Parts: sequence; structure tokens; C-alpha cells
Amino acid sequence: MPAVERAAAAEVNGRRVNEAIERGAQGTGTAVFVCECGKLGCSETVALTISAYEGVRSGFERFLVVPGHEIEAIEDVVERHGSYLVVAKRDDEAAEMAFATDDRDDG
Repeated sequence: MPAVERAAAAEVNGRRVNEAIERGAQGTGTAVFVCECGKLGCSETVALTISAYEGVRSGFERFLVVPGHEIEAIEDVVERHGSYLVVAKRDDEAAEMAFATDDRDDG
């Protein structure tokens, strides 16, 4: 599997974990989310409010990552926050995979 596909698959897996965390939180205010970066084996976490995570997920191409985990070859940092970044896929292949695996109605 090429590097871009591996990275995109890791990001999608992180997103799926975070979607389950969000569902489990049931609007409780804050939850601990996993980094959705493309680095295999990443186990970093970030505490966010549910509304902040919803802001990250405002587009299919957007992912939550900890600072330093962005992959400049395939994504752009579109938001910077104290403990996390929001990145958007720029690479066509990575963006297509993000779109195809987005379970939300708008993606």
C-alpha cells in the first residue's frame, strides 16, 4: 500500500474512533479524542468539547491532529488551537478516501 493510502487509512481509522467517542459522550460537554493523523501507531489524545470536535468535523476533508503530526505533503493546517490543529486534505487521493469513508450525511 503506497504511503499516501496508508496515511489516509490511519486518519480514517482515527476519525471512526472519534465518531464513536462522540456518540458515547452524548453531549456531556468534554471528551478525550484520539489524534487523527496519518502516523501509524500514534496514540496521542486531546481533550475537547463536543462542540469543538463538531467544528473540526464541519467538512469531510478536515481532521483533528496534535501539533507536529500534520503531513505537509497531503494536507494544510486550516486552524491552530492550543493543544490541537485542524488539517484539511489537499492531496486528491487522500481527499477522495476521506470523502468515501465519511459516514455523516453532509460528506
